[in-house]
Amino acid sequence: MRKTAYSLLAAAIAAVAVYPALAQSLPEGEGKETVEKICGGCHDLQPITGSIGFSKEDWETVLKSMIDMGATIKPDDATVIVNYLAKTFPPKAKN
Repeated sequence: MRKTAYSLLAAAIAAVAVYPALAQSLPEGEGKETVEKICGGCHDLQPITGSIGFSKEDWETVLKSMIDMGATIKPDDATVIVNYLAKTFPPKAKN
């Protein structure tokens, strides 16, 4: 039992140490810290940074789906998140 507790503690410490490195992968911009804190608090940011990009309306839909799955996001924060994502990760041009 004690070994399991130490393993979980070590994993938690490693996660805390790795989190800033993951957060740094977001481009600068108004709302970056909110996205890091709220979105990064629930999942890896790779689905955002590796996305094909979306329109503002599509990012609103993505955020609504996160809320529907249980994310607690205040309306003011939702606006900041959507605006940051729409500006920073717009749809990529099709070749």
